[in-house]
Amino acid sequence: MAAVLFEKRDQVAWITLNRPEAKNTMNAAVFVGLRDAWSAVRSDDDIRVAVFTATGDEDFCCGGDLGSVIPLWTGAKQPETDEERELVGDPAISNKVLFRGDSADFFKPVVAAVNGRALGGGFEMLLNTDVRIAVPHAVFGLPEPKAGVVPGGGSMVRLARQISYANAMKIMLTAEPITAEEALRIGLISEVVAADALLERAEELAARIAANAPLAMTAIKRTVLESHTEAWPEAFAIENAQSRVVMGSEDAREGPRAFKEKRAPNFLGR
Repeated sequence: MAAVLFEKRDQVAWITLNRPEAKNTMNAAVFVGLRDAWSAVRSDDDIRVAVFTATGDEDFCCGGDLGSVIPLWTGAKQPETDEERELVGDPAISNKVLFRGDSADFFKPVVAAVNGRALGGGFEMLLNTDVRIAVPHAVFGLPEPKAGVVPGGGSMVRLARQISYANAMKIMLTAEPITAEEALRIGLISEVVAADALLERAEELAARIAANAPLAMTAIKRTVLESHTEAWPEAFAIENAQSRVVMGSEDAREGPRAFKEKRAPNFLGR
């Protein structure tokens, strides 16, 4: 069975980590699978939103499979499988999976459905998502400092921009996990839902997003990400530029027309 499952349902991509026996940790197959899955979402104009989740009922992702990945990156272990050879042969693979560097411009909406522990790299991947729902027993944390390293997959940049400075620093400096209830309270996640309703709720949210005009969804996410640290004039300039793109589109004409005709709009993304 593949380490990452990819399925397209209508206009929604479902990306599922599939190593429950290994706490859904990230080995070479996961890195390659995620790289390819996110690339497919980027390149398919018919995909309007992605759902990111995992199999099992205990772990969303507990970070990197250090005993497998680090030796490959350091050269202590020679690649043996096709995925390991791809991992070693693609120096930018971490950026592609974690939306960093040249891969930071990912503007399609992503719904995260967190089925359990999200630690280390699992936590960091969540920071790339937009709407986050989690089961009551989910746990979130960045334990890297306990091992003498830092959460260098985007957390030191993203976390304090997404929640308050004090809460972000508490998570990173104590390296202690927080509960789903606490994550909801501080705004790290959007909702807590019963485990048996998690995927149904994710599907509902994704369908609502996919029904909206795709150019508008992309413009909203792009404006938020690109304006976040800009001064007010530059931030509003980014917003105005994205607004002009959307207002000049066919979809912007279709929406009011459908409302007037009392029918569902047929957005084409142009």
